[in-house]
Amino acid sequence: MRLRISQKVLLAMLGVTIVSLGIFSFLMITSSGQILQQNITRRIQGLAEVSVQNLVELVEKSEASLHSIAATNDLNSFLSTAAAGNPAATKAALQRLETTFLDFQRLDPTLQAIRLVNTTGQEITKVREGKVMPHKGAPLAGFDFNAVGSIEDRSFFQHTMELSRGQTWISNLERGWIEGEEYWCPAMVRFSTPLFYPDGRRAGALIINVWGAAVGTKINSLITPDQGQAFLIERNRRDPARNGIFLFSQDPTCEFGNQTGTNINVFQRYPPAVTQRWMSSDEGVTETPDSRDLLAHAFYTPYQDNDRGWVVVVEAHKDYFMTPLSAIKKRILFSTLLVLVFAVLVAGFFSRSITRPIQTVIDGTHAISHDLDSRIPLAAHDEIGVLAGEINLMAANLQENLEEKKRIEEQIHHSEKLASIGEMASGLAHELNTPLGNIKALSSLARQDLARGSADPEALSSDLSDIIDQIDKSSRIISGLLSFARRQASEMSLCNINQLLEHSLELTRIKSENQGTAVRFNPHPQLPLIKVDPNQLQQVFINILLNALDAVGPAGQIEVASEFHQGRIQISFSDNGHGISAEHQKRIFDPFFTTKEVGKGTGLGLSVSYGIVKNHGGTIVVDSTEGHGTTFTISLATGEPS
Repeated sequence: MRLRISQKVLLAMLGVTIVSLGIFSFLMITSSGQILQQNITRRIQGLAEVSVQNLVELVEKSEASLHSIAATNDLNSFLSTAAAGNPAATKAALQRLETTFLDFQRLDPTLQAIRLVNTTGQEITKVREGKVMPHKGAPLAGFDFNAVGSIEDRSFFQHTMELSRGQTWISNLERGWIEGEEYWCPAMVRFSTPLFYPDGRRAGALIINVWGAAVGTKINSLITPDQGQAFLIERNRRDPARNGIFLFSQDPTCEFGNQTGTNINVFQRYPPAVTQRWMSSDEGVTETPDSRDLLAHAFYTPYQDNDRGWVVVVEAHKDYFMTPLSAIKKRILFSTLLVLVFAVLVAGFFSRSITRPIQTVIDGTHAISHDLDSRIPLAAHDEIGVLAGEINLMAANLQENLEEKKRIEEQIHHSEKLASIGEMASGLAHELNTPLGNIKALSSLARQDLARGSADPEALSSDLSDIIDQIDKSSRIISGLLSFARRQASEMSLCNINQLLEHSLELTRIKSENQGTAVRFNPHPQLPLIKVDPNQLQQVFINILLNALDAVGPAGQIEVASEFHQGRIQISFSDNGHGISAEHQKRIFDPFFTTKEVGKGTGLGLSVSYGIVKNHGGTIVVDSTEGHGTTFTISLATGEPS
């Protein structure tokens, strides 16, 4: 369907507008999404880092509390009296020390327990959750009281006894076990440091238990459940049973799975690509492959060991932090509709004020394309009016140029005919010389017989008949040449192609016979008549035949054939001459291109022939192999089925 200019303007503006809005919307949504993701990434990364800082503060504060207790006068007094071996003084010093431990617990609610242990792991005293534990253990050697209990098999005690003065041992973050009971208390961390008597002998260790509940509370409050979740896991590549366990989580059923028997860990809930980052890098942000949730993590080790420590993970749900995009999309859609309405209104304005004169120019140009005498009826003084005037001027110039081109083409055609006649001149002279000589001889003999009075009427009649035959032969030759050379107006008529080929072969027969070239003609017996300009088409045939005669030379062969196939007449001219090189075949139909010697060719013959055949709606092609001959094939449509 043919679109009007106004429709094209409307479609063009809508197309540009829609594409522009699409690109703008895509960029806006993409940019907004990136900004939102960057913001939430910074936020959750910051939350993870803040949580790590809280862990650092907890550890530092606990270490400070441990060493403050170890440096108290009451503890040093107890160690001194114990080293002196005075049981009564030692017991009194222990009571004062227990009071000091209780005071520390009241001042620091994170302290779950404080205990003093000798070198064999026996608890000399223990204060837990604001109470002094009873001495129900075995008797203590050198003291006038029993031990509270024994922790000689606890790993944290054993490691502590290997430390030097002032060093600290920090245990795993785990749930505590109440001796003699079947349940675990909330998570805690044990901090311990070795103790020494005034004389330098190892006296035992001071151990404090620090609640982890405060850490869990802060972890769980980092992000709300609808926004995501936060959890603390353990990195422990040295102990597979603890590596990847949940220490704190908003789902309490998975905490400390190695102790509670659930054996739940992060490797069961997150893909390896994510957990590997948690277990190998200090911090970073990853995405879950399926939901595209953001996961920020930060690592902290109080053990000065990158293979063992705690990893804070903050997970933000993509659906939550990308929610503002929905509002952005709605606003962009509303803006798009407004712009589209505006574009339609603008397009309508352009179609009324601009497209009408453009349509006039288009219609006028269309009329000129069918009739060069037509002109565009537009007298406006704007740009479109100037365009219309230039088109009218161009049409006038084109009309004049076409008429001049037609005159030049006719001159070129006629000149090429004359060039062909000149090429045949030597043969024509010989062909005419023979009958003229015969006429002269017969006339002379007849005149002598008449002068002597011995003329025989019967012989004279025979001589006159021969003279008439020779005159008719010369007349036919001259008539054919005159007909071919005569300047004639282009006129299309129904013609028999075989007859045109025979006339052309007759005109070139003299040259072919003189140089000893064999010419064979294989006509199709039932060629349909075709509407052509016989004079122009004969010029094409003669030009190709003369070129073939020049190519084959003496003792050469030329074969001319006509065929009818699929509604087209095909005429082929084949010779066994020297052929045409592939390089020259590309230019053979170019004007003034010739491979003949200077003075023996105009270089217009094949160019003119190509133009004539093309004007008849046909084609002319050449197929040649250097050293094996050339074939020119002309194809003309008849308009009839084969």
